[in-house]
Parts: sequence; C-alpha cells; structure tokens
Amino acid sequence: MHRVKSLFLTLLCAGMILAAGYLVIVQSGQKVLERERILEESVYEDTSSNIFYGKIEEDIELFPWSYYPQDKTAENTEGFPRFQAIDLDQWTEEAEAELKEAQNWYLYQMIGCESGMSAEEVWSLYHNSQESIMDSMVRVDNSPYGPATIYFYQDIVQLGEQQYQIRIACSDWNLISFNCFKYRSGQERDREAWAEGKEKLVSILEKSEEQLAEYYRYMILLRNQELMTTFDEKKGYISTCLQSLYWLEKIMAGQDYGYESISNEIRDIMEDDWVLADSEKETTVLNNKAESSGEAEAMVNAASSYSYQIVELKNMILLLMQGEETLGIFYDPMEQRFCGYNFFYEY
Repeated sequence: MHRVKSLFLTLLCAGMILAAGYLVIVQSGQKVLERERILEESVYEDTSSNIFYGKIEEDIELFPWSYYPQDKTAENTEGFPRFQAIDLDQWTEEAEAELKEAQNWYLYQMIGCESGMSAEEVWSLYHNSQESIMDSMVRVDNSPYGPATIYFYQDIVQLGEQQYQIRIACSDWNLISFNCFKYRSGQERDREAWAEGKEKLVSILEKSEEQLAEYYRYMILLRNQELMTTFDEKKGYISTCLQSLYWLEKIMAGQDYGYESISNEIRDIMEDDWVLADSEKETTVLNNKAESSGEAEAMVNAASSYSYQIVELKNMILLLMQGEETLGIFYDPMEQRFCGYNFFYEY
C-alpha cells in the first residue's frame, strides 16, 4: 500500500511539473508571436510597395569611394579629368591651364549651390588659400569596376561661418560622384532631428514620384552620354550637374522644376531615346513609333517602375533609386535637404 501511495504521489508531481512547464512554454510562445506580429505590422505601416529601408552602422565606403587610396600612394597631381574638354586637337599647356580653371569653376558653382554662397565667393576662398580642386586630385588607375581611371578630391572647407565636407569623384570624361554637406565633427547625432528628416524624405518620395522619375532619366542620360555641359540658344552653355542640384531643391520643396527648364539639346535626346518623363509627351512620342501595336503602352508602364531604398549611413542618408540602372542621391536629414548624387557602375 505504501508503494502504491509513493507511485501515485510521484505521478502527481510529475504531472504538475509537466503542466506548469507546458503553460510557461505556451505563454512564452504567445509573447514571441505577439512581438513578431507587432514587428511585421510596424514594417508594413512604415513602408510602401516601392520603398525599402536599410542601415549601415560600419564606416564603409561605396563605389567609387571604395577605391580611394587611404595612404594616397596613388596621388598624381599631373593627372586630372577632362570632362569640360571640347577640342583635343589644340592641346597646349595654355589650353590645359584654361581647362583646369573652367573645371574648377564648374565645381565652385556646385559647391556654392550647396553652401548658399556664390561661385565667386567659393573661387575667392580657394584662390586666397592658393589651392585648386584640379591640382588636388588623387588619381587611381585600373580600378576593377566602372571607369578605368578615377580621380578623387575630398576636403573639409570653411565656407562662410560653416564647415563643409566636400567629396568629388570623376572619370576621365564624367563627374561620377558629388557631395557637399555640413560637417559636424564629434557631434552626437540628434536622433529626434534625424528621424524627423527621414520622415520628410519618405513624404517627398510618396508625393514626387513623377518628378523623381523625370530626374532619374535626366541623370542616367548625363552619365551614359557624358553630357557635363549643354548649349541652349537662349541661355548659352549650361552646367548639367549644377542644373541637377537645382532640380533636387525643387523636388524637396515640392515644386515642379519644369520640363522647359531643360536645355533644348537634352530634350531632343530624351525624346529620341524615348525616356521623356512627361507622360503626355512620352505617350505621343511612343505612339508615333508604335501605332496600334500595344508597344507604346508597355513602354510607358515600364518607364514608371522604380523602387527606392533608404540606406542610413553614419552621417547622412543615401537614397538609392533603382530602375534598369542605379542612381544614388545623398540626403542630409539634419538639414532636410539633398546634398549630391552618386553614379553606380553595374557590370
């Protein structure tokens, strides 16, 4: 009888232990599922069908800056890009000096646009310090991807009352990457201001898809055809990269840059290449080339399919706009403004 009671008590204890364990496991599992469900709902609420998010905590470099020589062993002050060169048959030392000044001025205009200064003021600052962007380029030959030769310039420059970090990368005939933003040395990130700036960017993406699609086509055209300067009958020579920065300002302000602001030369090329952003004109051009074949409608639909990836870097946000090719747009969430662009070469 004693043995039966002992067995019964043992079984009862074991049952109670198993029951208690089961309840703990079930409750824990429910909490995990609740957390996963909340996470999924949060991600769903914060993203749209074509906006994705990423974060890079490490201090890494993306193309083309991943090929910048940190020890500067590849520095060559004799080499510089020639994205403003027009007539190479008359290549003299005097012409080379003029080309350097023309390209410096081209970049001073872009720096002035981002810093709120005039190009003349930027030129004066560099001239007084006896420095030149073209003469400070670091040259790298035989890069594994993209252009065979890449020229780099980076510096922290005092412009007015504020310091700006400037980063420029060029191929022989193109301006691959340009970035000019306020330098905040040693300052801890204001997370609230950062989150507010990021939210503003998402809002712009949702409201300005047509403008961004237009801008994307314009920039890809500049890259693929190396159109650093165009000529307009009314406005004369136009810096296309400077124009792209003004365009980004309009997008951030929620304003239409205006198709008519683009030079006649580029408008003609965009129409010939069937990449005009304005939907009515684009449909007309395509229909002229593909009447009643259904091809025009398919091309218009394909042209409007882009996705955006918001990648948070250590000191700014890189907006990746992805279609058939990838364009990067730099965004300073603290200032809530775009501050440059980056071409990616894909092979």
